[in-house]
Amino acid sequence: MKPKAVDKMKITILVDNYYDVLLPSHGPVKRVGPGQTKKPLMAGHGYALFVEVWEDGKYANMLVDSSHSPVVLLNNLEALDIDVDSIEGAFLTHGHFDHFGGFAGLAERRGKPLSLYVHPDAFYPKLVVTPAGKKGPWTFDRKVHEEKGIIFVEERLPTVVNNYFLISGEIERTTEFEKPWPAAKVVRNGKETQDFFVDEQALGVLVKDKGLVVIAGCSHPGIVNMVRHMHNLTGEKILCVLGGFHLSILSADDVEKTINGILEFDPELVVPCHCTGFYPTCRMNNRLGDRLAVSSVGSVIEFGGGN
Repeated sequence: MKPKAVDKMKITILVDNYYDVLLPSHGPVKRVGPGQTKKPLMAGHGYALFVEVWEDGKYANMLVDSSHSPVVLLNNLEALDIDVDSIEGAFLTHGHFDHFGGFAGLAERRGKPLSLYVHPDAFYPKLVVTPAGKKGPWTFDRKVHEEKGIIFVEERLPTVVNNYFLISGEIERTTEFEKPWPAAKVVRNGKETQDFFVDEQALGVLVKDKGLVVIAGCSHPGIVNMVRHMHNLTGEKILCVLGGFHLSILSADDVEKTINGILEFDPELVVPCHCTGFYPTCRMNNRLGDRLAVSSVGSVIEFGGGN
């Protein structure tokens, strides 16, 4: 299954854990510095992207996730001069609060409904059980969001939205080292069970003559599994891998295996975001060199159109 190829693609990092006004631009990654936005940007433990595409005079966009808070999301949309009503559709990578936390506030601010593509299992309560105790449960409340103007479109299988955006469907686990996170639980029929994150999906955009951009949320099914799944769906070269890779919970050996797995696809750019972790990101930087770009709020990544 392939989406229609685009002439140009632009990804804006709306919300992430990190913001550095002194980061230099390089290659397709353009940074935003002090005084270049309408108001100061905010960072926080959340994740949201704005993806725009152009093809033969046509334009489309998609919001990916909505951060942990509408305060941060709406602030950054305004700072970056993105009108909330210009968002044509949205996609939720998985049902954790730091990804769905801004949708209700965004919907309230809009003057029209918003279609949100989501796996039906994202509505189950989720929690994390650690030695320090339970965190959660967090529930993506369907009724509350529908009342505020969200129109849910539930998908389990690979789906192409608006010709250009490929939603992965459920991710097949094929690697031996990308195992379920023991701390992650989901509540089904009133019982806490291991969360295998069947609800977590990726987004893909195909850039003409360049390859497939794979966008992940937290990569709980494993980023190598996710990239492999998207490659198998499309048969296309992997141009870029971007997202939270959730590597802090892994052993150093499994981090190396993950890096090796990504490198097997020979992407031109890798952008670790959000939950990847400081030390794993440092290790990836050592291995990938100029092919790695640190994610920073406000950064813009462009492919095609001369880039």
